[in-house]
Amino acid sequence: MVDIGRLENVPLRAIWPNEAKDFTPWLADNLDVLGQAVGLALDFRHREYAVGRYALDLLLEDAQGRIVVVENQLESTDHGHLGQLLTYCAGTQAKVVIWVAQSVTEEHAAALEWLNNNTVSGIGFFGVEVEVLRIGDSVPAPNFKVVVRPNDFTKDTQRNRTQATSWTWDAYVEDLRVPRERAAVGKRLLEAITDEIEKRELAWQPVMRKGYAAIQRSGGYNVFVIDVFWNRAPRLAVKLPAPPAELGLASPYPHLQDVWTSAEREWGWTVPPGTELPALEPLFELVLPFHPTAGPTQVPSPAYRPGAQP
Repeated sequence: MVDIGRLENVPLRAIWPNEAKDFTPWLADNLDVLGQAVGLALDFRHREYAVGRYALDLLLEDAQGRIVVVENQLESTDHGHLGQLLTYCAGTQAKVVIWVAQSVTEEHAAALEWLNNNTVSGIGFFGVEVEVLRIGDSVPAPNFKVVVRPNDFTKDTQRNRTQATSWTWDAYVEDLRVPRERAAVGKRLLEAITDEIEKRELAWQPVMRKGYAAIQRSGGYNVFVIDVFWNRAPRLAVKLPAPPAELGLASPYPHLQDVWTSAEREWGWTVPPGTELPALEPLFELVLPFHPTAGPTQVPSPAYRPGAQP
């Protein structure tokens, strides 16, 4: 007879001892897991985003360009977080609100249902429970269970998707008022990166989002970001698991201004209009060791040496 294991729950604090320092950063790196549970393609924007005197755990954006707020708890939901959730929704003009907790109480589930039935059309509230499971000595695996979702939200999402703005470089100029010369830099960068991807036969795909283009690998993980709107300057960035200095990396473009954005884990370079496009081969060699075929970015084995072939 075939042996069959039994699922067991792993205490959340055994995996993520601290909500802010452990769970929220992990969730920011694994948005595809949460997105699959709620049925949305989620893109990271900010962590610990300031809303008045409070700090929102995660500020995201979905494929339709809607603002998504996520509030986390590694215990049962409580009244204080419900109030904060409403504050974040109002302060960010969010259209999607996701409350993640170890357990959603009946009272708070009822409150979210009431909000879904009585708030302005187009705003949806999710209640999501998180657990960690494993079989025997297997690697622990997270599991998100949606216990409250907006009425007919999936149907509305599908209908609205056809009405959402289809982002293009021209749309950036016309709808977001991005200067044409700035959009032109972004377009040239994307074309050059796409050519390099085809040359290397990588299974990476370009996607256009509100104000930026991204190159994504399997699971929706960004590798490159070309921003022409959010930072008010043409910017080419790569996703890394840690600051460049900690990884022993030297800038491949010492002639360009570079900035490490810790909240987004992006190392970026400003490419002003009129500037010659940087050579992309060094950037690909730099970033490839940190991006596996699947899953979040990772630090290579100790045998890895910066500048070595992946």
